[in-house]
Amino acid sequence: MDSHLLTAYNNTSYNVFEPALSIKIGQRNPELDTFLKSMNHKKWAFITACNPFSKIVSDRENEERHHQLKEQIKEYPFFEGEGKGMDTSWKPERSFLILGISETDAVKLGRYFEQNAIVLGSLKEHARLLLV
Repeated sequence: MDSHLLTAYNNTSYNVFEPALSIKIGQRNPELDTFLKSMNHKKWAFITACNPFSKIVSDRENEERHHQLKEQIKEYPFFEGEGKGMDTSWKPERSFLILGISETDAVKLGRYFEQNAIVLGSLKEHARLLLV
């Protein structure tokens, strides 16, 4: 993978709108831990369907892909958010925080939606970037 992309992914803020949470790679998030406990879950993933393989596509296509992802995750509790990178020329990507999803299923979703990477975590652990 291109080192610039990897750096961009690692420096992105993975934000959940409600509840207001900001997830950073390599960091623990006590607010997220509290939220997970309140929802009786230990695992989570943060996934987008936008801009497959980090190639910019139209807003319309990203919106369609976002709705397709939403249909795929209906069995899980999920929360809207966005991945917002430091490069302001790149629009934030609509995403979901998905609770209770296994790493295997999260990877399958990431691959299905042609993503280079997804963000994963567990209760009391650091958020991690996983290349898919």
